[in-house]
Amino acid sequence: MNRTMVRELLSVALMLSLGVAGLVHIQYGNWRVAPLVPSYIMPQTAYYFLIASGIWVLAMLGLEARRRRQGHGADEGPAQDLVAIGLASGLMLGGAVVYFWMVLNLGLIVSTYLYNALLIAVLAPGARTISILVVPLLVAAVVWLLFIQMIGITLPPSLLF
Repeated sequence: MNRTMVRELLSVALMLSLGVAGLVHIQYGNWRVAPLVPSYIMPQTAYYFLIASGIWVLAMLGLEARRRRQGHGADEGPAQDLVAIGLASGLMLGGAVVYFWMVLNLGLIVSTYLYNALLIAVLAPGARTISILVVPLLVAAVVWLLFIQMIGITLPPSLLF
């Protein structure tokens, strides 16, 4: 088993264990709902997304292993460059700080759209323009539906909405 496969399997194990541990903690732990959040929907949704992401990555690893066994898979590329990984991580963390600043000044929905459009443009340089415009719009709509409509969180006033 190569290093990339081991890293992917470890990330799957981490996602699944965090998701299951979070759900167990909500059910049996000393966890209480925050005063502004009327239900358990947000943490449960996040933990379910972690579990679903782990299952998705595991399924993709299985499909890739199957393709390789049949001779249709991609050849092994060079190992990941640690400088590139560190730079990408730093950009994402710095981007998160800028995103939170934008949320305070522009609003949650507009900031979510702009942040995701920029992420797609930077992290997927070959992406088509339609995906840079539509996918962030869908993400912003899901954020609006989850936080404002389903949970009912009151957001601070902003310049846009």
